[in-house]
Amino acid sequence: MNKNSFLIRLSESDRTAFGRVEFADQTEEQQVFSAIWELESQVNNGGFIQLFTAADGHSANFAPKALRAIKAHKCAEIVTRALRTFSPRDLPIEQAAREELVEALDQDARDALESLDQEFFAYPDKLADLLFDYVRDRPRVGGVTFFL
Repeated sequence: MNKNSFLIRLSESDRTAFGRVEFADQTEEQQVFSAIWELESQVNNGGFIQLFTAADGHSANFAPKALRAIKAHKCAEIVTRALRTFSPRDLPIEQAAREELVEALDQDARDALESLDQEFFAYPDKLADLLFDYVRDRPRVGGVTFFL
């Protein structure tokens, strides 16, 4: 079985709370899946700035913890540095407030985030494998049973 294909199908299914239940209302195990899925989707499509300004971009605050939960320690460190480059505090829940932070970024911060994008794109941790293993080992995420 292709692990990435399985994760894509899972993210689009009704067997997960991703995209269907507010992030704050998900179980912690489901939040791990959702935060990592949002992280990968957004960063791969437009870098950390896109992640931080996306509708659910506030889930990035949880992403380092989620990455550590699946043992993706190098990626967790990259995301932590990106968060601190973007804002010294947790990202606001409100998307408009996060968009204002982007507008206020100076060129040094933008360059640093671009560099962190490249570090993330190098995939120092095998995120698909680690996330697949996490889901496989936790058949109940968000109150739903996954059958692999």
